Amino acid sequence: MEVYTDYQCPSCRNFYENTLRALINDYVASGKVYLIHHDFPLPMHKYGYQAARWANAAARVGDFASVEAALYDNQDAWGSTGDIGKYVSAAMPASDFKRVEKLMEGCEGPATASNDPYGVPHLLSVAQVSRVCALDAYINEDRALGSRIPVQATPTYVITYKGQRLPAVASFVSWPILKQFFDSLLAQ
Repeated sequence: MEVYTDYQCPSCRNFYENTLRALINDYVASGKVYLIHHDFPLPMHKYGYQAARWANAAARVGDFASVEAALYDNQDAWGSTGDIGKYVSAAMPASDFKRVEKLMEGCEGPATASNDPYGVPHLLSVAQVSRVCALDAYINEDRALGSRIPVQATPTYVITYKGQRLPAVASFVSWPILKQFFDSLLAQ
């Protein structure tokens, strides 16, 4: 199951809290389902792209799950202030947070990669090139993958079973319904 999400999207938070947490605990942890997270920050969310940077940095040091939970659990707070680091630091040991901060160097401002976070090409000045955030490459790659589906809203998820890719779904689904669907697939 591939899931395209935006950390500042209220529907994504609802999907994470009411469906994905149970899926992860019940089916991913037991090896029944493989879950792939893709970042797809939307332009209307002021801090969504920055939150994706923090999550990617946390993933690089092995703390993705705790940071993902912290981002969704505290979405309203950091979404109004932009103080994402405060919640990331509370979600991991101090030594790991220092490593995450190091990875976030140069990532303080808006994305400045060769494509902006929303896919609009532009030229970079020499000063901008020196400030490119290394984490943007991962986010932009996810956005490019999502654009091919095409992802038009978050959350969007795609399920592949026995080599067959099912149509993308862009809406909330409750855990009991998704569990029933996975159980029917796994029974085949």
